[in-house]
Amino acid sequence: MIEFKNISILFDEKFVFENYSAEIETNQHVCFAGASGSGKSTILKVIQAYVIPTKGEVYVNKMLLNSENVDAIRSFLAYIPQNINLPVDNCLDLVKMLGVEKKKELILSYFNNLGLEPVFFTRKFDQMSGGQKQRLIIAVCFSLERQIILLDEPTASLDAESAELVMALIKSMKNRTIVSASHNPIWIDSADKIINL
Repeated sequence: MIEFKNISILFDEKFVFENYSAEIETNQHVCFAGASGSGKSTILKVIQAYVIPTKGEVYVNKMLLNSENVDAIRSFLAYIPQNINLPVDNCLDLVKMLGVEKKKELILSYFNNLGLEPVFFTRKFDQMSGGQKQRLIIAVCFSLERQIILLDEPTASLDAESAELVMALIKSMKNRTIVSASHNPIWIDSADKIINL
């Protein structure tokens, strides 16, 4: 599904990665683990071609990640960042922006899995806690039904109970490849495969 072949990434004349190789199999949950500054978020940005390796190759679905293929590759990715700032006021506006109005029932089923009441569909984001907003964004992104879901520090705003709900939902999902970056040991242990950086 995703392969890094001898990639090197240079920031400020310092290598974040040098001749690095790794593979992520289809329908796995793979977690990149490590301390801050180890390159976890960078790996997620590489998969989306927002960071380009100075050397080496990246393949997603057997497609070489390059300028010709980047749009096609991004079309089957969903990315959930650690810090979420959206140009809309609530979930209803977000759903319209993403063009997934017809998936409201699916989104509400994810709400239920994640401990969110239906009222959160129209509640303003500034009236939610960080954890509520993060779970809402996860529900909407999962509704996109992309093949690959990228999550950057997905438990950053979540209490232990909410994190357990997200982990249980991911475990129940079929035909999805989940790539996460985290330093939370409970989240890391929930993954099918751990790659330490």
